[in-house]
Amino acid sequence: MKKLFALAMVALMAAMPMMAQRHNYGPGPNRYDYENSHSRWIRNYYGKDMYFGLRIGPAFSHVGGDAISYASGSKTGLHLGGVVGFEITNRAPVFFETGLSYVNKGGKGDFISEKIEKISTSLSYLELPLIFKYIHYTNIGLSIHPLFGGYLSVGVDGNIKYLNSQHKESAFGKDLPTLERFKRFDGGLRVGCGVGFSMFYLDLCYDIGLANISHDDYNSSSNGTFYMNFGVNF
Repeated sequence: MKKLFALAMVALMAAMPMMAQRHNYGPGPNRYDYENSHSRWIRNYYGKDMYFGLRIGPAFSHVGGDAISYASGSKTGLHLGGVVGFEITNRAPVFFETGLSYVNKGGKGDFISEKIEKISTSLSYLELPLIFKYIHYTNIGLSIHPLFGGYLSVGVDGNIKYLNSQHKESAFGKDLPTLERFKRFDGGLRVGCGVGFSMFYLDLCYDIGLANISHDDYNSSSNGTFYMNFGVNF
């Protein structure tokens, strides 16, 4: 995982100078007029009605709830994907953003049976973000991107590692008891805020899992994930 993260970061950094030469973003005369009554200035910004982006960064996750308590500790994984944003009104810089991401979730904890067993749970998903952004352009070259929406995802791989015994099971398989297995479908809410400068982008987001990812009939569990994304828009 560390090697994959390092290679992806190198590829993204190598692509940035080439993209910067091809695209020029900045203030210009057109669509959005902002008036500040205190400083009495009006700023025009030429905004795009569509953009594409690349995102990469760490994902800090845990599994909360009643059923799968051994994954309640935080685990660090990778978030990697691409996005596309569409302006949904010409009266304000409000965008709808979607795309496709690969993200590692899961958690760490103790499994207690006859003895205490250290466990690391890894859940890998393909994720579809469905979010709305309001992009506020400032007069110092920065743009602020508060965002709110949701996500849908499907588990493509997962395992539960019993660290003491070095045993591993499929997290989505049928070999484990119902209480210890995970469902593949996940979905929930996403809140956060991003900052843009020229073509470069950074955001902090939190996913609030609303879907019950446990197979247990009497208890429920859900994902919770904090993201720190770096990327570019073009």
